[in-house]
Amino acid sequence: MKLRETLTLPLPAAAAAAMYADPEYTEIRRTTLGASRAESTLDGDPSAAFTVRTELSMPTDRVPDMVRPFVGSSVTIHETQSWSAPEADGSRTGTMNLEVAGTPAGLTGTARLLAGDGTSSTVELEGDLVAKVPLLGPRLEKAALPYVSTVLRAEERSARTYSQSRTD
Repeated sequence: MKLRETLTLPLPAAAAAAMYADPEYTEIRRTTLGASRAESTLDGDPSAAFTVRTELSMPTDRVPDMVRPFVGSSVTIHETQSWSAPEADGSRTGTMNLEVAGTPAGLTGTARLLAGDGTSSTVELEGDLVAKVPLLGPRLEKAALPYVSTVLRAEERSARTYSQSRTD
């Protein structure tokens, strides 16, 4: 099932890229999402091309009822974001991959970090949410889509918290 989200971040594009690479941001995301655990690793440097791998352990109390039998009381999400080196204005292109450990569900897609007015930036996400379950796959995807969108939109709240922590 196709997914499209546009996120507005309260940071210029270069600062948003540095935020994604910062372990402090991973901790802020853990708090925002109510995850019990969050860890990230960085390959590369946010001033150039880089990849961030994050593992989040999250409760499933907010997932749709029809999905819960497939995931239990918590899930581990493996997220990989790979970003290109920046353009002159700080914009970047990237890829993202989300895998829900122990399930046949995941999200693959592209991301674009676009420079804004010098104080903000925009992230455009476009991907495919897939649940590889015979007969039920499309219904599970449709049920999970609002939950996945909510998780992705939490990036805006996490970015606000991160930005505010930098100005305090």
